[in-house]
Amino acid sequence: MYDIVRVIFILALFALAGVRARALEAPTAVVAAVQCADSRYVPANYVKVFSDEFNEKQLDTAKWWTRLVYENGTLDHLNDEQQRYAENGNHVMSGRSLILTAKKTDNRPDGVDYQSGMIRSKTTFKYGYFETRAKLPSALGVWPAFWLNSAARSSDGKLAWPPEVDILEMVNNGVEDTTHMLHMGAMSNGPQDLRVLYTDQNFDQKWNFWSAPFSFSDDFHVFSGLWESDNSISIYVDGRLLYKAAYAWAYDDKTPAGFAHVILNLAIGGAKWAGRHGVDAAAFPQGFEIDYVRVYQKAGSKMIGRDTTGTNLCPPDGGC
Repeated sequence: MYDIVRVIFILALFALAGVRARALEAPTAVVAAVQCADSRYVPANYVKVFSDEFNEKQLDTAKWWTRLVYENGTLDHLNDEQQRYAENGNHVMSGRSLILTAKKTDNRPDGVDYQSGMIRSKTTFKYGYFETRAKLPSALGVWPAFWLNSAARSSDGKLAWPPEVDILEMVNNGVEDTTHMLHMGAMSNGPQDLRVLYTDQNFDQKWNFWSAPFSFSDDFHVFSGLWESDNSISIYVDGRLLYKAAYAWAYDDKTPAGFAHVILNLAIGGAKWAGRHGVDAAAFPQGFEIDYVRVYQKAGSKMIGRDTTGTNLCPPDGGC
């Protein structure tokens, strides 16, 4: 009798342990599902073709380059910016996000005093819905961006600019541009046939910015762009349509441009725009925190390529 009771007791303990294990495992599974769930803004009949949730310890260099496509994939700045893109702790992985980090590193006479981070997708796309959830930096002189730019055309290697679609550009020069203003649109020299079809009532068509009732540096927001096969682009913040235009993804010779790669970067300064009224050096480091990047295309209409222009510059032991 004692042995039977003992066996029953042991079996009961194992059963209880199993219940406890399942109870402990279930919330983890639920949390993981929630973290990777599509946002409610994804268009109907679109399926995910690319994503990075930035949950790893290191930047996934199978998915990203860390320099611009020009100069054989090594260009580290554009315009008159005061940063140079680097792999020196400029791509900080928090365990749940990527923080593109800008740091003051020097006191040079030419004002190029900052190192910062950027990512450029190795996968390229023709058409799709492009989405990120991010929190923007706040210091005077910051210039974060989320945009689409042409990769080299696969048929002949031709690379030119434009086309370019800017889903998000926030410049804080403290006077003409602040953290409440979001620039968006597309670049055209004429052959891209840019025609604005719709803008939100709070959109300034002269300077291509939307005035928000909040600061983009206070919290996370969902920024997205929809590029459709009818040659239209639509840009949203938190699901609200702010801008729509007709736009041909073409080079200036009117031939089809290469597929688009996705770029997110944190530029700093430059006398022509972001640094027009100086850069607040005391406020650095600054971070552009990215929760995820996801790309969707219409079901049955997958059009992706591969951008091989670049060099993997992140240190193999981390610290990129």
